[in-house]
Amino acid sequence: MSIGGYNELNLHNRNTEIQPSAYQFQSARAALYAYLNATKIKTLYVPNYICDSIFPALRALSVEIKFYSVNEQLLPIDYPKLTKKSDSRILLVNYFGLLNEQIKTLTAIEPGLFIVDNSQALFCEHIEGTTSIYSPRKFLGIPDGGFLRTAEKISVPETRYDASENVGHLLLRAAGDVKAGYARFLSAEEALECFIPKRMSVISAHLIKCAGINAIKEKRQRNYRLLYTEFKSFNQLDLPIDNQVPLCYPLQLAFDITSICNEFITKSIYLPRYWRSDFNGDVGRAMYENTLFIPIDERISSDELKNLIKLIKNKL
Repeated sequence: MSIGGYNELNLHNRNTEIQPSAYQFQSARAALYAYLNATKIKTLYVPNYICDSIFPALRALSVEIKFYSVNEQLLPIDYPKLTKKSDSRILLVNYFGLLNEQIKTLTAIEPGLFIVDNSQALFCEHIEGTTSIYSPRKFLGIPDGGFLRTAEKISVPETRYDASENVGHLLLRAAGDVKAGYARFLSAEEALECFIPKRMSVISAHLIKCAGINAIKEKRQRNYRLLYTEFKSFNQLDLPIDNQVPLCYPLQLAFDITSICNEFITKSIYLPRYWRSDFNGDVGRAMYENTLFIPIDERISSDELKNLIKLIKNKL
């Protein structure tokens, strides 16, 4: 305990815990690297719709990469049938946090053969027997962080990630200066490209303790349900609406959405694109080229979301 001295940010410690049984690293890709390095996995089957950021870590470990395809419901259609003693694993992506129940079904028979990428599904429960990876910074205002849940014994390094140089974008965003914070955001993301495992920073660990998780979950679910209702008749995707806590609302249209995204930037509306990759199959290309990923996080007011719905419908 320290008394006196310089002031600090006034953050309320709620003692929030997320995946308390998980190994904690600086990023999801570092968590994946740590698992593969510890288990000496030789081959990883990955979907042909995935973020390229995992590939440098796989190549550094000389893990052979084999692709399988996903269908229009973003579920695998041709991954191999492995045996319990296999030195291979199958990576399943819980896209946008919308496939919880489907992944439970897919992993039910041989859970130990699956790595579930929950980078977009922070609040999805870990499936016993599988290995799960989470990326809390996609849902929370933290500079770094990656969780790993596995039955394997993993060595966590003593060295912590130093996030002190990479929190400026969070403060600028909180102060309302989004444009000024963007360059710092890119710098912070670049710093996390190093996948050599470190422990999650003390800054992120503390910010997680201050997060109002219940309010975050409720707002995301409420916003998702509203968008689902408003766009169900337009959406080319048929994704479920259950009790999940999604990352965003994916709205797939019958045309290229690049011009809409560019126009919205001029209105200070920033929609991400998931993902441009040379490895994308037909489904992945349609997701990148034709899909609006509409934010649903707790910062968006009801009026802002209704205005965004109106703007999008004017383009349909």
